[in-house]
Amino acid sequence: MRCLEAVAATGSLNKAARLLGLSQPALSAQLRRIETAVGGEVFERSPSGARATSLGEVLLPYVREALRGMDTLHRAIAAHHTAAVGRPLRLGVRTTPLALLLYEVAADLVGEVAELVVLDRSVEAVAALVRGDVDLVLHTDFPGRPITAATGVRMSSVGTEPLFVGLPDDHPLAARAEIDLADLAAETWLLAVNGDDEFDRHLMEQRRLAGHSTMVVRAVEPLLLVQLMRRGGPVVTAMNALSSGMVIPGVVRELRGSPVRTRHVLLWRENGGPVDEKLAGRLRSGLLDAYRSALPHSGRVPGWWERNPGWLGSTPRR
Repeated sequence: MRCLEAVAATGSLNKAARLLGLSQPALSAQLRRIETAVGGEVFERSPSGARATSLGEVLLPYVREALRGMDTLHRAIAAHHTAAVGRPLRLGVRTTPLALLLYEVAADLVGEVAELVVLDRSVEAVAALVRGDVDLVLHTDFPGRPITAATGVRMSSVGTEPLFVGLPDDHPLAARAEIDLADLAAETWLLAVNGDDEFDRHLMEQRRLAGHSTMVVRAVEPLLLVQLMRRGGPVVTAMNALSSGMVIPGVVRELRGSPVRTRHVLLWRENGGPVDEKLAGRLRSGLLDAYRSALPHSGRVPGWWERNPGWLGSTPRR
């Protein structure tokens, strides 16, 4: 019925196919099946377009009436589900691998999730939560640089994870299983462009503690990062512990003592929002389970979590 309506509305098989997201041969084959079912041609095709035949003129009003009824039915079903579970959640997230995990967990627990809103700066994330632009925020902070929750905003720590280091295949340190941050004094750090300098400051502070007061940083887009890592040379990059699915050339190594780390936190409004402490707790538990489930296939340094209890994804300390 959608095919018939599109051809009638556009007067062209080519235009109708584009409107429906089909190829023209696929739409033609569908029309032939319809015409076999109704016992005659519905449209007369010509170089100038497609026009309804007498059979088509009989058929199309019923098609349009049926489609209006189906659209009304779909809206009624959607309205019922929305009323049953409340309006869809709006999630504010940083661009980390945990963002999609939270989306999946929330969809399982709550139902429909409206959208993910990327909020890479902590101040912006808290402000969006206070304004009511989002209902729940999954964000990060770093040692010595905690997120400051505004009045009326609750916060719960999900856990802290290490950041590893990525090196080109031909890097002199690539053969080591563990690298001291102090050994990377002469390297250029390739860091992703995301409008947030909190991680950059954390990395610089850890390098200062390792004995290096300055560092060379080059902010790059993800595709350029891939190119520069493939080219090799004295460059390194910080790597999330959990892979996002994007393949970055080179090897991933752990930093001795895990001095570079990030903490993931959930934030929600104390009053006036669809997220309360109980739901936030369920989302946190679901996120922890999803993270652990992802480690066997997405953890960038296999076995690290078994050797290091107490971190996000690790076996809890006894």
